[in-house]
Amino acid sequence: MSVADIVVLVSVVLSGIISLRLGLVRVILGLGGWVGATLATIYGYSYARPYARDWIGNELIADIAAGAAIFVVSMVVLTFISHAIAGGVRDSSFGMLDRSFGLLAGLAIGGIFVCGGYLFSQQVMEMTDQSSFYRGAKTLPLVKRGATVLASAAPHGWGLTASTGPEKNRDSQFRSLMSPKPRIRGAERDPGYKPAERSEMDRLIRSHQ
Repeated sequence: MSVADIVVLVSVVLSGIISLRLGLVRVILGLGGWVGATLATIYGYSYARPYARDWIGNELIADIAAGAAIFVVSMVVLTFISHAIAGGVRDSSFGMLDRSFGLLAGLAIGGIFVCGGYLFSQQVMEMTDQSSFYRGAKTLPLVKRGATVLASAAPHGWGLTASTGPEKNRDSQFRSLMSPKPRIRGAERDPGYKPAERSEMDRLIRSHQ
């Protein structure tokens, strides 16, 4: 088992255990809290920046403080709301079902995290499948499939592409050797006249002039 296999297994299992303890509702609301706080920061930043600059003289620090304040306040409010909703679900008869689906969601989130890490190593760190970290990893084909799906779902402007790797090239070469394209008889022949034929035609034309 390589280092990559250990990282994949630990990431997926740890994410599943955490989501099992939290439950599906709390996981979804937690992710929604991060998304909501991020959107609140994006849309509220332009409104809060003038007030922050009135209180803080340094514009750079004021801008950072404005964005951080919006994100923290939004995150705290959404966290309280999510805890209240998730607590009601856990105490109900759906508590066990909520945890069971939470485990499945956690495994899926762990898989997405691993595939995203693979794309990051390919695009930013410029690692290849033959690097010491990935060499001999049994989970690499599965991670590459997930990374391909994740890259295709991302916006085109991000420029995410999963590396096909030498394994896929070897497979395509093997398929091309096993199923060669049929040759068309006479396709490789020169459609023009041979030099001897061309000279004979010239002679016949001159004799009729």
